Amino acid sequence: MADTPKEKADEPKIDIPAADVEKAAKLILKPGYVTKHDLPKMADLSWATALNKAVTAHFLNDDDDHDPYVYFEQFDFAGGDIDSILFNMDIVKTREEALKTLGEQIGQKLVTPPEKMDLI
Repeated sequence: MADTPKEKADEPKIDIPAADVEKAAKLILKPGYVTKHDLPKMADLSWATALNKAVTAHFLNDDDDHDPYVYFEQFDFAGGDIDSILFNMDIVKTREEALKTLGEQIGQKLVTPPEKMDLI
């Protein structure tokens, strides 16, 4: 029998401080991204996900002057680390560019596939 998913009510509500939302919103506009380098709490996936929702709500409800295409993504790095980035797709145009930017900002090495794979 399959497990039933937890109800959202069971998930703890994470409140993002207004100062963190404002900082992230400014960074989304320039340079176009936010990482744990900017807001160390982004190392926690639940917090980073809540920040994404708060920043998106900020641009939808509180900022009539800007309408960035905000995107949240997690990437795997060499060594098995997984980190998050919140980015403005009007500035950081692709997921690949976001991956490279995140790696540079937090000092992680990208996973590089082998040049040639022999299939036996």
